[in-house]
Amino acid sequence: MIERIYIPTVRRATKQISFLNLPDELKKRVIMVIDPNEKHLYNYDCEYLCIPENLVGTWTQLSETRLFIHKHAGDIRYAVVDDDLILKKRNQKYFGDVSDMETSKRPATPNEIMRMYNLMNEWLDEDNIGICGISDAGIPPGDKKYLDTVNVFAYTFYDGAVISKHINDMNITSNRIAEDITFMFECFSRGINSRKSCEFMYDNRSTTKELADTRIIWAEMFDKMPDNVFQSDEHHKAIIDLKKRYPYAIDIFEKDGKTKYRYHMKEVYKRSQISNTIEEFM
Repeated sequence: MIERIYIPTVRRATKQISFLNLPDELKKRVIMVIDPNEKHLYNYDCEYLCIPENLVGTWTQLSETRLFIHKHAGDIRYAVVDDDLILKKRNQKYFGDVSDMETSKRPATPNEIMRMYNLMNEWLDEDNIGICGISDAGIPPGDKKYLDTVNVFAYTFYDGAVISKHINDMNITSNRIAEDITFMFECFSRGINSRKSCEFMYDNRSTTKELADTRIIWAEMFDKMPDNVFQSDEHHKAIIDLKKRYPYAIDIFEKDGKTKYRYHMKEVYKRSQISNTIEEFM
């Protein structure tokens, strides 16, 4: 079972979209991870976990908070969910099944969300799958219900029995941003595989006018918030640093006046399997 649902959040005491989108049964498992200085502002019926005072306002608060959550979870199965997401479900016709809705996608029902959580738990039972996630609603559908050995962000599920064995050795806090993809590389290189559902998706509401000015944890990273964070110098420096660790797994190139990145996740995972086989043989 997915025992806990961690929702890290800051400056959004009255705008908890992900929490309110959950069925009541799942709300009981939520732990909001908050700035201790804001604890008095929150009034949701869930547990709260304050990050250590010494992390507040630090250069790497985002990545340090993620590490703090992983260590707090220990060896249980848990989810880590951004605070601004609405869950959606894609039409089954894209996967060769009978159409089950009039549109291409729609908000997931409470029963479908429960099914999604159960599905993630079942996937984590499979050999080498230690991380699961869902798709971005803005990405066009493919013809497969799920994909293995791919990035999963924003709405992720973890097998703590696997992650906890490696978390102290992972280098995931050296950069201010791109902590999510750094974590994926660290997991793949240790033989921890991922699976992403294409049937279930998240819709990020921080891109809407309602929440556009509340992304403080992002905005405070920059003297002037860039139009595209992924084209910022800060993000580029983080990927350059990651490429130094995995030179064979990242291509950096220019296209249409923008810097592009191509990640070879399967190669990272493949090399981990070869390494593990050699160790077993020896």
